[in-house]
Amino acid sequence: RSLADRRQALHPRLMAEAPSRTAEYVALFRAIESARPPRQRLFSDPYAAGFLDPKLKMAAFASSVPGLRSRVPAFIDRRWPSSRPPVVVRTKLIDDAVEAGLNKGAEQLVILGAGYDTRGMRIPGAGEVSVFELDQPATQERKKRCLEGSLASLPPNITYVPFDLEDDGVGAPLSRGGFLSGKVTVGVWEGVVSYLSEDAVDATLRWFSGENAPGSRLVFTYIDLSGFGSVSGAEEGLPWKNVIAKAGEPFRFGLETAAVPAFLAERGLRLTWDVSTAEALAGRYPGRDLGSPPEFYRVALAEIPTATADAAGG
Repeated sequence: RSLADRRQALHPRLMAEAPSRTAEYVALFRAIESARPPRQRLFSDPYAAGFLDPKLKMAAFASSVPGLRSRVPAFIDRRWPSSRPPVVVRTKLIDDAVEAGLNKGAEQLVILGAGYDTRGMRIPGAGEVSVFELDQPATQERKKRCLEGSLASLPPNITYVPFDLEDDGVGAPLSRGGFLSGKVTVGVWEGVVSYLSEDAVDATLRWFSGENAPGSRLVFTYIDLSGFGSVSGAEEGLPWKNVIAKAGEPFRFGLETAAVPAFLAERGLRLTWDVSTAEALAGRYPGRDLGSPPEFYRVALAEIPTATADAAGG
């Protein structure tokens, strides 16, 4: 039996699902940012446009043409207010966190719910470590097909692990893929937490703190519920709620920012920093023409404490 047939037997529901549309929108926003002049863009993702359908690819191309460059993001920002800016800002924040972790000696990079993430290919130092990308099979298979169409071969340092977080968890699929426990690891959990159940979030954080070495880091995004009262209230208040509804990927989980340190500590992690995309744009990347990222969309970095950190803190 083919690999696809075996996966179908193991995950019949997942194989029937379509690739994530929200992941493709994220790739579009990254492609548009990458098309900006080098001195104006926050990052460069040369692979992002390769994941777009023809219509979105045309929009990405138009954003690289002088005279049209500003019109595409302006149209997106009018139609879906505050959807593009937080993706651009969070991408830069996470890029920097991953590079810093690799520079500090991380031996593995694991990307949970990878979508069309290309950090395993484009972040300095990532090519020297083992990279594990976990995602639902439909999105992952499309991603691999797109890469195979533009590259001579898939990157040898990246292992693509099909899974469903709600059904499988992350531990068993990663072990089957060759992930090693007890190593210093950088984890990326971008644009995923909001779509999971509380049990899945809890299990994943406990897995990360229990299976990786002290000093390992996990960078993740979340919605601050402080101004909404509930996940459903947050989703209704989102400027881009129609995009979420169209994609069929509703929000299920959020946190209040004040509670994040204790929430992480209960699961063996120490909060290193936690910043909204609005704060990051104003404080770290001032002068960038990126509209108005929302205060409630946040990026946080958690770390498995070392004995030295514990002693200093206690």
